[in-house]
Amino acid sequence: MEPTVVQNESSNLTKSAHSNNMDTKLIAQKLQALSPLVLRLGLAAVMIWFGASQLNNPNAWTSLVPNWALSLSGMSALTVVYTNGFFEIIAGAMIAFGFWSRWAALFLALHLLVITADLGVNDIGIRDFGLSIALLAIAINETDAYCIKK
Repeated sequence: MEPTVVQNESSNLTKSAHSNNMDTKLIAQKLQALSPLVLRLGLAAVMIWFGASQLNNPNAWTSLVPNWALSLSGMSALTVVYTNGFFEIIAGAMIAFGFWSRWAALFLALHLLVITADLGVNDIGIRDFGLSIALLAIAINETDAYCIKK
């Protein structure tokens, strides 16, 4: 009789481990489905913060506007900063809400790649390069279930 009890306990332990493994896989699948949303919201928050910072304190940003951008646009550095701030807020909000998020992410990624090329290899340039690659990941990925407009 005792060997049967041991065998049943062993069987129960195996079933319990299998059940825990399935629970872990189910949780991982649910979390994986959220990963595009987490990426979108995180990058949107960064872009909206940068845009708001440019609108709140534009003079802190005017020294970063390259001369070629002034010549090309025909605008003052202050106007370029305000325009850029609005662009980053609007595109960031589009990414956050999933409203044409792939297009918004693509334009922001290209925008940041231009900034990266202008800044060169330094702490800000490398940061912007990393952000642009993450934005490209959104642009080339399928829209997720939480997007408003696919």
